[in-house]
Amino acid sequence: MRLFGLVLVGLMLSGHFQTFSAEASPTREVVIANAVKWLGVNQNLDGSYGSTPQYYQHWAGAAAYALWLNSSSSSKASRSYTWVASEMDNYSSGVWYEADIPGEILYSLAVSGNLGLLHNLSDYTALGDFQQSDGGFAGFAEPPSYAPVASAVDTDMALWGLIHARVVNASSQEKATSYLLSLQNNTDGSFALTSTTVFSSFESLAPDPISLTALTLIVLKDASYASSDSRISHGLDYLGKAVSASFKSSVDPSNSTGHVYAASLAAIAFNDYGRNHDALASIPFVITKQNADGGFHDESRGSTGSNALDTAWAAIALQLVPPGPEFGAYLPQLVIFGTIAGIAALAVIVGVVVYFVRRNKTDSTESVKGTCFQTCESSA
Repeated sequence: MRLFGLVLVGLMLSGHFQTFSAEASPTREVVIANAVKWLGVNQNLDGSYGSTPQYYQHWAGAAAYALWLNSSSSSKASRSYTWVASEMDNYSSGVWYEADIPGEILYSLAVSGNLGLLHNLSDYTALGDFQQSDGGFAGFAEPPSYAPVASAVDTDMALWGLIHARVVNASSQEKATSYLLSLQNNTDGSFALTSTTVFSSFESLAPDPISLTALTLIVLKDASYASSDSRISHGLDYLGKAVSASFKSSVDPSNSTGHVYAASLAAIAFNDYGRNHDALASIPFVITKQNADGGFHDESRGSTGSNALDTAWAAIALQLVPPGPEFGAYLPQLVIFGTIAGIAALAVIVGVVVYFVRRNKTDSTESVKGTCFQTCESSA
């Protein structure tokens, strides 16, 4: 065993396989602190975000949740929650153009225990009114007519909010989940935006197939679907392959995408279904994508600067996914190299043993021959 350990250490030092620390640098705690600081510094006085807040209520909804997770007594979180609740109560605000924005805000208010900030009970009815006859919730302006149609992202967010607010009936929930499952690609397990559109980069809450699939799986989990369901496991398998192919910056920064929003949602989805190994695989990627100012931005956005939506969801993922040995994502490789090293070490040990056994036999034979010669010579 001592020799085996020496062989492993030798292989590590010689660079035959890479070693990984339990946490990428900077640490998760530092990244969260910097992201929370960015959200605080860039918050408007009324709790909103952006230069035109009426178009970015979903930024404030996500930021409020990230700030609240960091500290439930955060005055910054309280300020954003008060603002988004007032926007929900105002039916002429930009919140009510599509189902996904009020759905995301309702989810954030519900999980943080801030539903009491809503003063109009008709807010729940207004969101429910987006549900179509096929079970989906409308909002996506689909070309070429650009008329609002039901979509996965609108259905995801609306259903998510209604479930956590506990204001959706069983029939509406079943119709919504059936609609979502009808959009699954049976070949690879991913989910499409609509029956005719795979994805749209203009859908800020799910701008690519990975984030769309992750979001849908998260919502289906909260709708009581389990990983034992073949459709769910198929979707998780798709996510696993997508994470492996797209989020590699912890190993090779040049061989990765900039979809930090998708990586954040994927980590949350895996965590929800208890696939901790897969959830942790995305965390080093998220950490390495933090900008110098502490914020985050997904490459699908029009701007390259940090924004509240991507910063918030990165911070949410880092806070929801329990800390663990991020090198777990590389365990299979370590096991393979460890096995090879073990076999090599065993071969060395066997070779050494055989050598000494043979040498001992040779030395014994020579000793016998010498003794016999001396005895015979004396006799002569």
